[in-house]
Amino acid sequence: MKKIMILIITSIFLIGCVYAQEDSLEINGITFKVPEEFCGGDNITNGYRYDNNFSIICIDEDIPNAIGLWAMEYDYTNDLKIGKHPVRHYCKNNEYVGDNHSHAYFASGKSIYEISWVGKNITNDIENLIKNTPKSKINDDAFYEKLDESVKIYKLQKIDKLNQEAEYDYLESKYNVQNNQKPTHDDAQFKQILLSHYLELL
Repeated sequence: MKKIMILIITSIFLIGCVYAQEDSLEINGITFKVPEEFCGGDNITNGYRYDNNFSIICIDEDIPNAIGLWAMEYDYTNDLKIGKHPVRHYCKNNEYVGDNHSHAYFASGKSIYEISWVGKNITNDIENLIKNTPKSKINDDAFYEKLDESVKIYKLQKIDKLNQEAEYDYLESKYNVQNNQKPTHDDAQFKQILLSHYLELL
């Protein structure tokens, strides 16, 4: 009976160890070992997400929009080296999760990745996740220059959007007042307003 109990306990322990092992996932040719606490998430476009608590995304297709908001609104930032990877870490208090929210950008192979998680500090799990990926083929200076350039692009995009909105409001107000109409944000009407305005300039 004693031997049977030892066997059962050993089996439970072994099952627990298997369950606790990290899952592997591949994103853009790079294999990541996801800690057990973040397993059970969903595959998303160019990445993986576990609720709002954790995600890994390859951001090659749109670095400005991936990094821009965090680069403009962070509470804390730091550039550092983890293993053979250059890393930029942003942290901001996020009212939606009721805690600090971190985003770490790093290079592995020829790609740039973003890892996000709840918390201010880079934990051992996050550090190991980065360390265990292939060495960056982008040198440190080029990596940080790429991020800085992407932030500039994001800011210019935002300025352009604000200018477009200002032009929209101005022209809408001008033509609605002339035509004694109430302000509206109807797309078809605004296209007509723009057409009328630019025809006047010809």
